[in-house]
Amino acid sequence: MVAAIDISGRTLPVVGAVATMPSRAGSLRRMLARVLPQLDTLFVYLDGFDRVPADLAADPRCRCVLTPGTGSLHAASRFLAPAALGADAVFCLFDDDILYPPDYVATITRALASLDGAALVGYHATVFVPPHRSYVRDRRTLHFAQALARRTVVHELGSGTLAFVSTRFRPDPARRAHADMNDLYVAAEALDADLPLVALERAADWLVPIAEHQDDSLWRATVRDERRQTELMRYVIARHVLPVRTDWWTGR
Repeated sequence: MVAAIDISGRTLPVVGAVATMPSRAGSLRRMLARVLPQLDTLFVYLDGFDRVPADLAADPRCRCVLTPGTGSLHAASRFLAPAALGADAVFCLFDDDILYPPDYVATITRALASLDGAALVGYHATVFVPPHRSYVRDRRTLHFAQALARRTVVHELGSGTLAFVSTRFRPDPARRAHADMNDLYVAAEALDADLPLVALERAADWLVPIAEHQDDSLWRATVRDERRQTELMRYVIARHVLPVRTDWWTGR
């Protein structure tokens, strides 16, 4: 378990956050079995639940929040965790449909510390490529289950494999115009904070999907209508000044 880590001369607690919905109950339990042994505290945002499930309510590591009180943030509600904690910390964000390895929290926080906390780091990454007309098509994606030989700066990181230091990056999902564009909003907000997005090295299948492209997935909705995402992608590209490689993926 990683309770705290030293970054920039300070010892900061390590805190997790995940958002879920009733249709993901099965995958959530599998994900929690992997993640909870690695953390002291995990914020669990429950979208569409009438009550907190008994097993989560009984676990002292879980801080459960019924999200009707946070509006219609859905998966974006996990970005409320820094404000809810009310203290500086290292935050690791999770998806409810990924199997995380036993050393996941230790590995990602160690990588963040090696960068002095001056970046957002993660394992699911995207580089946008010309002609930048389509968020869905004009991209090169390094899936979190693929191998990556070395770290690289990217345009976008997936929120479900993301870590950051709250003293440097404090997202506010309530300010976002849309709740279904989290990764792009993080990319734009990181630019505001002058922080690069860094995809981290790993072996193939170190992270494993439990399920993908479910009927309730945001990606499937994006494929049907990508207009808003494409507009925000172009904004991110226009502001991006760091060199980004487009030939870094290694395949599975």
